[in-house]
Amino acid sequence: MAYINIERNKMKKFLSILIITASLYGGWFFIPWGYWTFQDGGVGVLYTQGDYEKFGWDVDARMSGAGDYWLEGRMNFDLIGKGTEISAEFASDSIEKDYRKPDAIESEAAGDTIQRYPSYKAKEFSIYLKQNFNVGPSQKFYLFAGYKTGEYLSNYRFVPTEGQVPGEETRVAEAIDAGFEFSMDSRDDPENPETAFYFGIKLGALHFPNAEEENFDYLRTTQLQDETKAFSKTTGYIKLDQRLYGKLQIDEVPFPLILALRISAGHHFTDVPQLVAFKGGEHDFLRGMDQRHIMGQSFYLMSGELRAQIWEESYTPLVLLHWLIPGYENPRPILEVAPIVEAGRVYSQYLGDDEKQYMTFGLGLRWIFTDYTVMRYDFAYCPALETWGAYFSFKPSI
Repeated sequence: MAYINIERNKMKKFLSILIITASLYGGWFFIPWGYWTFQDGGVGVLYTQGDYEKFGWDVDARMSGAGDYWLEGRMNFDLIGKGTEISAEFASDSIEKDYRKPDAIESEAAGDTIQRYPSYKAKEFSIYLKQNFNVGPSQKFYLFAGYKTGEYLSNYRFVPTEGQVPGEETRVAEAIDAGFEFSMDSRDDPENPETAFYFGIKLGALHFPNAEEENFDYLRTTQLQDETKAFSKTTGYIKLDQRLYGKLQIDEVPFPLILALRISAGHHFTDVPQLVAFKGGEHDFLRGMDQRHIMGQSFYLMSGELRAQIWEESYTPLVLLHWLIPGYENPRPILEVAPIVEAGRVYSQYLGDDEKQYMTFGLGLRWIFTDYTVMRYDFAYCPALETWGAYFSFKPSI
């Protein structure tokens, strides 16, 4: 199967039409300088959402001052069973450091060799079809199928006799994904539950159509050095996720407290490319470390947040729309502050002997506009690596 190349200008036009159309028929907000992160600097945000009796959607579009952009879209409608969902994601993201290429750049300083890492551009696209079925009061069963593709552009290429040397290199990967998921979910508010339990198990199969091509995006340098390139074209995976939520009543504390805990683990049965690998430095996985510092075949993660609802009707820049536009709903959300702690480990990763447990600590802010619209902004620190991270998301981290 040939690699599908998505042209940037055509994608921009399509996304513009999609976002404008969605904004006309649903709730939306736009913040030109919505947030700032260590990785991307200032980022603008456009978010639109609509929920009706038979269908609903949400679109999250962002662009940084450096020209990186991200889009996530979802549409659900009643077709079979509980409902059918179509989702898609597209991102063009500059990764600051490629930790797979530690010998790419070296310089002399005060007589010592300092190791540096090159950056690279990651362009990834995915589309999924998901069918939901209710099998009990709080039990759900899902069937899903999807397609992913990735293109990775670097200014350093691999030469078997020399290693990583200056020169443009483009590596690609494709994946066909299919499987099922079963969950027990007592959350009445999926975005910000107060007292609930969730357990999910996901089983899937992956097929890599271009795994035997020379420019396939192998995760390990040892695979690049292997002349046979004996990479499995088909594999399976399993992922477990358990979450607990409880409301705490403490007389000395004048505002509600919600404790959220998560234990998660996953395993791919063989090596996988970074397109589907488990990755650290994401909004819900070891916040605080550099983006994609660790990626691998298996992982476990333990995380916790103590959410304090300190302000019932807080102020945001969106309140200007309420003042300026007659009839615009007053957007004064509940504000939560949440200390964060995470501990996790990734196995069979490209860093080899660096397979160790990491801990990260941070502080998060939560603006709860509605039961289905929660804006999250987290700052976190990884002591072992001495790195900081900042994350903005509409998706729950726990």
